[in-house]
Amino acid sequence: MDTARVPLSSVKYYASAFHSQQAAEEALKALSIFLGKDPGKTHSLTGLAEVIEGEGLAIPPKVKEDLMVLSSHFVISRYPDAANGVPFKQYSRAISEDLLNRAKEVVEWVRGSLQ
Repeated sequence: MDTARVPLSSVKYYASAFHSQQAAEEALKALSIFLGKDPGKTHSLTGLAEVIEGEGLAIPPKVKEDLMVLSSHFVISRYPDAANGVPFKQYSRAISEDLLNRAKEVVEWVRGSLQ
């Protein structure tokens, strides 16, 4: 989460967006492992959510929504062809803060699920 916060202060909003997605991804992978499932090599937050739900753990609707919003930023924040332009021009402080808050929600839910 800290890696997603730092770029906000240096106006690197695209980097904050990417690291917000990564924080959610790593949290879901940790939960998958905790549940005894190998998450594999994937960046799909919704795919990871399916693995977790397949183990009988219900994911709250708000967290699912957060995952859907965050998922595409793995690619959009880094690749011009996916962003339909230069990635850094696609992000504002407000967008990056929203993504960071969504990642926080996911991480907090995962932490609660690990207990």
